[in-house]
Formats: sequence, structure tokens, C-alpha cells
Amino acid sequence: MKRIYPIAVCLSLIGLTACSDDDDKVVTEPMMNYSQLRVIHAGSDAPMVNVSIDGNQVLSGVDYAMSSGLLEVTSASYDIDVDAILADGTTLTVLNTSLMAEPDMEYTAIALGKVADETLSLKLVSNPVADIAAGYARVQVLHAAPSVDLVDVYVTAPGDDISAASPTVSANYMHVSTQLEVPAGDYQVRITASGLKDVVYDSGTIALSDMTDYFISAIPNTWSGDAPVALHVALADAEVIVNDVNSGSDIRVVHAVADAPAVDVFLDDATEPAVDMLSFGNATNYVNVFEGSHTVTVAADADNDVVVIDAASVSLALAKSYSVLAVGSLTDNAIEPLVLDELTRRVATEAKLSVVHAAYSAPEVDVYLTDTADITDATPVLSSVPFKASSGSLSVTPGTYNISVTVAGTKTVAIGPLEVTLDASGVYAVAAVDNVGGGAPFGVILLDDFTAM
Repeated sequence: MKRIYPIAVCLSLIGLTACSDDDDKVVTEPMMNYSQLRVIHAGSDAPMVNVSIDGNQVLSGVDYAMSSGLLEVTSASYDIDVDAILADGTTLTVLNTSLMAEPDMEYTAIALGKVADETLSLKLVSNPVADIAAGYARVQVLHAAPSVDLVDVYVTAPGDDISAASPTVSANYMHVSTQLEVPAGDYQVRITASGLKDVVYDSGTIALSDMTDYFISAIPNTWSGDAPVALHVALADAEVIVNDVNSGSDIRVVHAVADAPAVDVFLDDATEPAVDMLSFGNATNYVNVFEGSHTVTVAADADNDVVVIDAASVSLALAKSYSVLAVGSLTDNAIEPLVLDELTRRVATEAKLSVVHAAYSAPEVDVYLTDTADITDATPVLSSVPFKASSGSLSVTPGTYNISVTVAGTKTVAIGPLEVTLDASGVYAVAAVDNVGGGAPFGVILLDDFTAM
């Protein structure tokens, strides 16, 4: 996200000292009144957005779960537009509101709801600008998860038993609490369905700092784990995402070594495989494991004493998703793990496509995404992609395309053309690999929605 005006949104210059022909006259500047404005993107299936005030763009590329921080604006009446950034780079105004910004007031505008069911909207929360007493933090809580019904929120000391406790806040979708001042220190936030004590979200221990203002939104969980929400914590100049402490990490394994037999995959010191008999060209589903440091060992399925990847270290972050590709060549004794971060959030206005070069025998390649199989006059969407490189998640306009992979700098097609249909809200991945046994002709492994039943 780019803040075009990081300190103040100056829409007009007023109150300049006037020039006078009479040196004896003293011209004073009128006193300016100021307000504070913050924008939060909490629409879980919405694309990145730009934000304009009175037609002047003040924020660009605001992605899901991002906050602008507090912007200082002159106290006046404003027209605020939120423009969705579509996959082809064009923009479309999707939300609009008017704001009469009063002096010494703080306004938070939250885009929440869903694009897919046309419930995306702007909620405006206003509070007076006020000091926080020493030794205290100020907290305000918003329920911003449209698929979650009435909930009870418990804010307690870490480890406190909530079985007999009353909720700190009970909230339905779009409800915002009053501002609460609590002693600065360590807390635990737990969320349950209304009237129940089964915890569906647990923050673990979080610290609330002295004289700090926290605007906390429960937003849809688009990360790993089973919790329906994550906490978006907006501060004056930043945001923090607090995922459920039990989210773990999602990991899947892809067998991309063309000259290797079926393998078993072991995590850490386990004697039983986490993945059994995975053959070339296949992948597992995502499996949730605890976050942190792990080792991955890959051995031949027929004989686990034949180890091709020996206790390779991987570090997995809380609530993140990863693909681990076994790549290289058994013949050349050059098999290794390729660990890729995956973005699995679905966006209603676009398809997500990632491409990885996992073909051991192939040189650098160019990747084309075209309406027809003819790439004669086409420009590659990815150029000079080396072995083990990944495109990351690309935003693509929904439609039917041809994927062609060529030797870099040439129009000689090594893979494809492969006709694919990429749907809105879809997540797709293509791994370029050697032919069975190694070498050309090269092929692909299709992942995610390509393989969904």
C-alpha cells in the first residue's frame, strides 16, 4: 500500500498569509481545525483498492487486512471513494460515502462484507480525539466477519478460566463496542458462539501497551487453521494481524522429480510417513502442522533406507501456507526441497495463477498467457524464468487462456499450448516439469482448482 499523503490530506491551500501594501498591517492566519481519518480493508474476497477523497487519490494498493493508519485532514465535508483495482489494471468505484469531519474527531472507515454476494459496504466509526490515562490502553472492538453470527468476546488475563465468566463484549456482525480503557499489560482474547463456552478463536497472550489506542476488528480468516476469524489490530500508524494461536501452518508436498520412484515423506523424527507412496506428478492436499522449525526427509517408498532428502530444515510461520516441491534429479544425486509461500485467499473479481519452473533439464523459460495458441506477436507474462523460480500469485482476468512455455528469448514452445479456464475466485498453480524419466518433452503438474473434483 502506498500512502500518497502520509501526514495530511491537503485538498486546498487556505489561510495563507496575505500580502499587503501597508507594512503597518499585521495579517494573521485563521486557525485551522483538524480531524483524523483511517481506512481499513476488511472485505475478504475483494481485490486491492485505491482510496480517493474529493477526487484526489490518497491511498493506493490497499490489500485485504491492511490499514492506512491515521491521516490528518482539515475539518470539512468530504466525498470518499473506494476504487477496486481489477486484474487488467483498470479501476471501478465500488464504495462511496460522504463524511462531515468535525474538529478533534477520529473517523475509521471499514470496507467489510463480500463482493460475491454484493454485501460489500463501508462502515464508519467515529470517536472524539482524547488522551489515554497513564497506565492504561484503550480498546474498541468491531465484529467484521459477515459469515459469523452473534459472538461473545472474552478479554482476560492470560490463562483465566472463562467457564463462569461473563463476556467482555457480545456482538453481532457490524456491531462496534464503546471504547474501553483497560490497564496496560498482557491479555488473552477468546471468542465463542453466543451463550457457549467452546472457544472458536484464541489470541494467546497479547500485550496492550501503555497509553496506546487499539481498534480491533474480527475479520474473516483467510489464512490457515479452523478459526472463523482473525483479529486485525489497527494502530495509529500500522496494523497487526493476530491469528488464532492454534492456526498452525498448512503444508503440501509435490513430487516433481521425473527420474525418481514413488517416495515417502517424513516430518521431524517420525517413523511413520506423513505422506505415503507419493509418485511423480502428484501432490498431497494441504495438511495442517504446528508452526515453527521442522525437518523433511524423503525416502524411496520401496525402501526407506534409500534417502534422497535427508532431514532438510524448513521454518513454517503461524497461519501461513506452503508448498514443498521435491525437485532435481535422482540420476545426478541432486534432489532438494523447494519451499514456496502460497497465497490462498480467493478474490471475487479475478483468478489467481502461479507458475513454478520445476523442470530440472529445462533452461530459462518465458511463459505466455494468450487468448489463442498463436504466440507469434505475444509478449510473455514472465520472462527468463530460471529453474526453481516461482511467479508468485498473479492476478488474472477470468476467462479461457492458452499457457505456452518457451525457451527464454525464443518462440519455440517447450510446453503447451495448454488451454485452461480460469474462473473468478479461482486459485490455480502450474509446475513445469521434465518428462517421466527426465528430459524433454516437458510437461506440467496442475495444482489447486485445476485438480478439484
